[in-house]
Amino acid sequence: MTETLFESQTFTPAQIKAIDHYLNISRSDEQADLSQLNQLIAHYASTVPFENISVQNKVPIDVKLESLFHKIVECRRGGYCYEMNTFFKHYLLYKGYDAYNVSATIHTPDGWSREGSHMSLLVQLDRLYVADVGFGDLPLQALPIMSEDEAVVIHDVNGQYRAVERDNGFVVQKLKEGEFQTLYRAEFEPRDLSYFDDNLYYNQHNPDSIFVKKLIITLPLSDGRVTMSDRNLTITKQGKKEVQAVTKDNYRQFLNDYFGMDVAINKWE
Repeated sequence: MTETLFESQTFTPAQIKAIDHYLNISRSDEQADLSQLNQLIAHYASTVPFENISVQNKVPIDVKLESLFHKIVECRRGGYCYEMNTFFKHYLLYKGYDAYNVSATIHTPDGWSREGSHMSLLVQLDRLYVADVGFGDLPLQALPIMSEDEAVVIHDVNGQYRAVERDNGFVVQKLKEGEFQTLYRAEFEPRDLSYFDDNLYYNQHNPDSIFVKKLIITLPLSDGRVTMSDRNLTITKQGKKEVQAVTKDNYRQFLNDYFGMDVAINKWE
């Protein structure tokens, strides 16, 4: 794989210290093992919202590390897959992990999304693990990629998940209505950021992109998940949902109270 300018960038020690502080990572005896990986995933996914406010505001997505650090750590924002899994990959690399991005395709209620429009993240330990923090509905720990007969089911407050080898790649699945349904399929080949250029542009500008169509913000809770759209704030706790209407008068308060963000959304300003 040819290294690009973006891929050759690294976080500075000062930035790593700031990220650790923001994510409340305090271990001084860090080991690049599964236990530490699960801790990093849990702290990141519970702190940094999956959100597409920049796309909604027509602000260009910048995946340079300096820009991502400013947005996520200094501005207390989130992002979607290209931003989140780029940021987290380089964070893991600094921590000593063998981490790389791969191309994936999401399965939606209407069928498969645009080919390769999702960027996932893998980590090689004793085996390959999915460490994707940029999807919006995955458990707070790594998913081991295994054969269907051996697949380990990861139990999370928001459901049961697994990653299964399939057709020279793998699928990430969630238990729904009594059976495991595919959330996305992916390949094993490492991909650098330039591979996603076309889909990065598409998901910012094309009216058919779900990120262009509607607002999506979500963050896991200790006992469920909170999600905000253009219309509703939905708080799910232990399978029970509470729904509140979102308006131009209350959206800033919702963003602050549930996602820790102080940002304007242009459509309501």
